[in-house]
Amino acid sequence: MKKTKFAVLFTALMAVFGLSSCLGDPDPYNTSTEIMKVDGFPGFYSFKSSAGYTVSPTNSETLTGTMTSGSYAYVSYKYDTRTIVQGSTSIDAEIQYLLPISEMKPSPGVSESNAPMNTVSSSVKFFDKTNLFVDLTYFYKKSTDTEKQSEELGKHHFYLYKPTAEEDDDVDENTLVLNLIHMVDDADNNEDRTSLGTETRHFNLSYYTAGEPEKIIIKFKNSSSSSMDNANDNKIEINYKSIIDKYFSNSSSI
Repeated sequence: MKKTKFAVLFTALMAVFGLSSCLGDPDPYNTSTEIMKVDGFPGFYSFKSSAGYTVSPTNSETLTGTMTSGSYAYVSYKYDTRTIVQGSTSIDAEIQYLLPISEMKPSPGVSESNAPMNTVSSSVKFFDKTNLFVDLTYFYKKSTDTEKQSEELGKHHFYLYKPTAEEDDDVDENTLVLNLIHMVDDADNNEDRTSLGTETRHFNLSYYTAGEPEKIIIKFKNSSSSSMDNANDNKIEINYKSIIDKYFSNSSSI
């Protein structure tokens, strides 16, 4: 299992996967899919939920890929409800699907994209107060060759750039502005990127602020094609403080 092979996540596939699993499971088994935090190393992975419980795989030997402890992944797991002990913080479960989530890191000095986004979902997911997830849809060159496809996906990089108040009029003491930067290694080949794919990216809010802003604005360039020539300025707004007050007032998890 390689991260690059699974870099593009198609939402429809995830939905079908979860539905077929539930329909095929007899009572008393249950299948769940959620974003979880990775702990351990190959052969000894476990996965922690935002609610605080831990899923311990019963099929660890099949999880042969390498993931970093502290990273995140979509995890689909099947468990026997008869084995759940009230008050327990651990679930023994069979891992049925595992999709590592890549990082959206602070910009290394780059403030402009050389490839557009198609869309950025406004339905941002929270693991806790600082670990957020956003779905990105962008253009890529599709290939039936696994190696070539992995190489293409590896050319796409996503960063967040924090502008100053002098650079952006929307920046104030209550508003955090982040510019989403989409960089590809070979922008001259953007015209060959005609397929659309969606993947989830994680970012750590503590890299950009030590406080709790009222609002977070993520700005980006979007287009209906892979060319930057017709790209427009776009943005999503996250009512961060109201979400935190509603779901995280007494703890760091939902």
